[in-house]
Amino acid sequence: MLKISVEEAARNLKGLLERVAKGEEVILVEQEKAVARIVPFQQKEQSLVSRKEFRDCLQVKGSPLSVTVINQRHQERY
Repeated sequence: MLKISVEEAARNLKGLLERVAKGEEVILVEQEKAVARIVPFQQKEQSLVSRKEFRDCLQVKGSPLSVTVINQRHQERY
């Protein structure tokens, strides 16, 4: 991951974009504070695959939320 000042990025934008296109991540810094991140573009399909992988790795404990809400509503009525 490359950290570079905003001014330097403006001078070398084409070179930075070439590096990002190859998969590198670039952090833009202004006054020693990170202000932006340039990352390679992901196709929608890649994003959806990663979301599915994320959901599949989740392990939910307890009752589903819908069951909990229905039970709470029932308890409030009676």
